[in-house]
Amino acid sequence: MSGYYNSSIMKKIVLISLALLLFIPVSFSQVTGKSAFTASEVIRHYPEVAGDNSHRTIDCDTLRYPLSGEIIYYYMLPPGVGYITGNNSYMDKAKAEYFASFESGTTISGMMADFVIAKNTNNPQITFAIWNNAGANGKPGLMVASATKPLSSIVADVTNERATTVTFDTPYTVTGPFYAGVILPASTGDTLALWCRKHVTGYNGTAWEQWSSNAWYPFNDPDSWGENMQTTMTIYPIVCQPVGLEEVADPEVTIHPNPATGVVNISLWKSTSDVSLEVISMTGQRVYTRVYPGSFTNFNIDLSFVPKGVYMLQLTDGKRKHSQKLILR
Repeated sequence: MSGYYNSSIMKKIVLISLALLLFIPVSFSQVTGKSAFTASEVIRHYPEVAGDNSHRTIDCDTLRYPLSGEIIYYYMLPPGVGYITGNNSYMDKAKAEYFASFESGTTISGMMADFVIAKNTNNPQITFAIWNNAGANGKPGLMVASATKPLSSIVADVTNERATTVTFDTPYTVTGPFYAGVILPASTGDTLALWCRKHVTGYNGTAWEQWSSNAWYPFNDPDSWGENMQTTMTIYPIVCQPVGLEEVADPEVTIHPNPATGVVNISLWKSTSDVSLEVISMTGQRVYTRVYPGSFTNFNIDLSFVPKGVYMLQLTDGKRKHSQKLILR
C-alpha cells in the first residue's frame, strides 16, 4: 500500500502529530462530554483489492476492508490534545469496533488494523483483542482472543504505509456479536491512532472506547464524543468459514508435535509416486510446499519462519490424501 500521501500533506501530519504528542500526558476528567475536535485534511486512499483465490481451501475475509466513505482521522482541539481514535488527554485505554452480524461456525484467526499515527519511546507490546458482548447491556465483556505486537513494529508499518496484521494463537469461534480492537499504550511518548470514516449524517457509527475508568462507551454517546461522531475505525477482523474442510485422516500418517514451535516430524505411507506437501494459512496462502519421493516415509520440516497460527497441512500422491490442522506457536 503506497502512494496515497503527497509530501506536503505528510508534512502536515508530522507537524500536527509532534505538536499534539508533546502534551498527551495531560489528563482530563471524563464526566459528561469530551472536548471539541476537528477532522484532518489528510485522506486515506486504499489500493484495489486483488489476489489469486483459485487455490483456497478455506473461505476467509477481512471484515469491512476497505471501509467505504472518506477515510480520515480526528484530533482534539485545545484545551484537549490527542486523537479521537487513539491516545489523548482523557487517557482512553482502548478503542474497538462493534460487529453485530456473524455466521455460525465462523472463526476469527487474526486482525488487521490501519494506524495513521504511531510513536514509540518505550517499545511496549501492543495488545490486539476480541471481546464478547457479555458486558452490561451488550457492552464489551470478556477478552476471548488476543495477540501482541511490539509498538516499534507498528511504527515501521506506518512508516511504510501499510496496515498492521496479527494472528491469534488459537482462532476464536464466533458465537454472537463481538468487539475487535486495540489496547492503547499507556506510557508517555508511546502513541497510536487509527484512521476512521468521516462523520456523515445518517450513518450509524460502530466505534467504541474504554475510558480510564474502565467503562465502555460508543463514540456517539452524549457522554463521549456525541452524536456528531458517527464513525467506524480501520479495524478489520480476519474471519474464516470452513468450506468442505473436514480433516481427511490417513491411518498411516502421524504429524508431531502438534502444536509445534518450529520443526515438525511427518511419517506417512510408502508410495510409487511423488508425494506433495503443502502448508496453507487460514487466509488461503501457501506458506510451505515441497515434493518428496514416494520412498520417503519419514522426514522433518522446519516451519520456524512461519508466523504462529492455525494452518492446514496436506499430503497427497494423487491417490491417497491426508489433511490435518497444524497449530504453530
